[in-house]
Amino acid sequence: MKLIKVTKSGALHFRLSDGRLGACYESGYVRVQTKGRNMYHGRKTMYQINKMIKVSAPTKWNSENINYDRVRINNCVDRIQRLFDFNNKNCVNE
Repeated sequence: MKLIKVTKSGALHFRLSDGRLGACYESGYVRVQTKGRNMYHGRKTMYQINKMIKVSAPTKWNSENINYDRVRINNCVDRIQRLFDFNNKNCVNE
């Protein structure tokens, strides 16, 4: 994993071991590029790797309704560590 760019807004962009792009944003989110291209617009997209938590969100129609929220990582070092752990677990040199 290698740092390749720091944006004006403070986002850190890394090149992962398998060639994909990983990014850590000041907003607390960590994203990784997909391996394949999107079938609709033909571009590679990014998805979040932040942990998810269940949140109860009852409505008048469904009292057992559940939503999922992403947990933001406020510390920059923790965001980089999350991406580093993802890289070690999921990225194989191809």
